Amino acid sequence: MQLPFDEASLRAFGSFIVRLQHGQDLSRAEAREAYTAIFRNEQPDLQQGALIGAHAAKHITPEELVGVTEAHHEEWAAHFPYTVSAPEPHLGIVGVGMDSLKSVNVSSCAAVVAAACGAYVHKVGAPGMTGVSGSADAFMLWGVDPFGELDRQIAAVEQTRLGFTSPISPKLRAMGIGRVLMQLRCKTALHFAGPMDTHTGERHKIIGVPFPPAIDMVIAAMKGFGYSRALVPCGTCEGEPGRFMDEFSTLGATEVGELTADGEITRYTVQPEDLGVTRAALADIAGGATREENARLGALTLAGKASQALTDLVAVNAGACLYTLDKVGSFAEGTAQAQAAMADGRALAQLRACIDAQNADAAAGHATLDALLG
Repeated sequence: MQLPFDEASLRAFGSFIVRLQHGQDLSRAEAREAYTAIFRNEQPDLQQGALIGAHAAKHITPEELVGVTEAHHEEWAAHFPYTVSAPEPHLGIVGVGMDSLKSVNVSSCAAVVAAACGAYVHKVGAPGMTGVSGSADAFMLWGVDPFGELDRQIAAVEQTRLGFTSPISPKLRAMGIGRVLMQLRCKTALHFAGPMDTHTGERHKIIGVPFPPAIDMVIAAMKGFGYSRALVPCGTCEGEPGRFMDEFSTLGATEVGELTADGEITRYTVQPEDLGVTRAALADIAGGATREENARLGALTLAGKASQALTDLVAVNAGACLYTLDKVGSFAEGTAQAQAAMADGRALAQLRACIDAQNADAAAGHATLDALLG
């Protein structure tokens, strides 16, 4: 049988797989080469899956992660050649998923609230791959069109301080990233590399990770990839050892990796009280059983109509956004500003402004949001 792939290419790619299976590391350039081949669909599906699985099964090095992110960026930029032009640095915020403590779509809510507090935020996210719902589910159910014209998504950031893009948009159908992501429901290096990419030129970002050992890997890779400021949090829950959330926690301690403006990396732990809130219980912030329930809880939180526990969880993560952009001097100060933005209506108004700027049919978007709010 004649295979539709070059034998030499198969063997060269296969050698990467074998090395990973034996726990050996790839260089930055080799990781970039391997994942570029995957994004371009230059290897059989079985070879692609084998490499992704073997890579995830070993300890991923910062150098490998930078290489994977470089491959991701090359593919992303070829299909999304936009940068945000704003009067100040803009921010990205994302949780990588795979966490064992699930709540509402915290990073999505935090992005809206941070924008309401004056930050420029371009939120990038996919549907839920390891949980009930992801950012694309949340924004779509809030009435924001994630699948419309790409330039409108950038204009929304520039005009209203908030825009949303999904890598599975039909407008990006030719992009290999979407093809790969739509087939994955397990831990991979791509769950880290995708969030780590600079999608629209941002050099300030928060990436929540699902287990503490990933903090050092991701923050070191973010420095290697050229970020100016970054936070990598992993939250815990008091009384739930071994379970984590990919954001700042109000349930227990949060371990944090921080890249400072002078290029230094620091590691520390913060408690809910350090963030300006009272410690909550897991049942108080638990997410819904469906993506619709999660979206409704998130919308009610933005509207200032949710429980104090959910409001606090979103506020500490939105406050961290303001801290990363150096708009506040402490996490607690950022939390207070975020709480005020939800209480006085600015957060919900911010979401509606995004709908107006990003949607081709804004009226339909507002009707979707109104129906969700009930």
